[in-house]
Amino acid sequence: MARRVGVLIVHYRDPRSLAACLRSLERCAPRVAALVVDNDSGEPDAAEAERAVRAHEGARWIPSGRNGGFGAGCNAGFEPLLRELPALDFVLLLNPDAELEPGCLQALVAEADAHPEAGAIGGRLLDESGARVVFENGRARPWTLSRLHAPAPAGRTSFETEFVTGALLLLRTELLRAGLRFDERYFLYVEDLDLCTAIRERGRTLRVTLAARARHIGGASHAGAPPILGGLRERQLYEMTRSKVLYARKWLPWYQRWSFYALAVVVKPLLGLALERRAKFLRSYFKGFRAGLASRA
Repeated sequence: MARRVGVLIVHYRDPRSLAACLRSLERCAPRVAALVVDNDSGEPDAAEAERAVRAHEGARWIPSGRNGGFGAGCNAGFEPLLRELPALDFVLLLNPDAELEPGCLQALVAEADAHPEAGAIGGRLLDESGARVVFENGRARPWTLSRLHAPAPAGRTSFETEFVTGALLLLRTELLRAGLRFDERYFLYVEDLDLCTAIRERGRTLRVTLAARARHIGGASHAGAPPILGGLRERQLYEMTRSKVLYARKWLPWYQRWSFYALAVVVKPLLGLALERRAKFLRSYFKGFRAGLASRA
């Protein structure tokens, strides 16, 4: 196991969650190599996070030198992992605010071995208490690009899915060696959906095994201004909207793309106004929409 899997964690300003994440990894899979990429956290967070990494046997720390988002941080980590550990079969992408439960990594690898056609494997992600399911099955509505973390199929413990959350995602290194990478135009949100779509375009499937469990604790990297729409802060709403428009331009056929535009320009703002009873969110929303159109697809 230790020689087959490398773990990649992208960190940004949440050293306490990172330390807990690494402790869970040590309990779940001792001696597995882990690479932590720091997305320009700044001090004192970067120094505290680096100390946590150095305290974990088998973990290594590299600064990315910039905050290009989750996808860019992952891309910065793929190269050293593949170069320094050429025998790796898999890379596990793991959020720094996630904690693995015992047997999680072993279950992911077992599912991948049982389904060689699958390019990526996900598991069941729970909240901090373990009572609420955060993710166990991925679906996307192409007309709105609303991502549904849908319930698992009844009576199934493993199954094919439409996308896997990047918070807990086992990737085959053969795809990475063939050039698969995150699209770095996505700074925040939708980058995992884009990667999963790219995997499916390569003729591979995506799967989930419920035997692999982790808890999403929820860190401090997004702390700041109050939310302005549905729990999203101003910057988050901008990035979410921008990323969805970029994805629509990149992947959706023309008829779905134009339906998406119509719903995004008319229906979604009206629903937002009805929900919030104020128009404050519209500036960030339409700024993100325009930025998505301006990005080169």
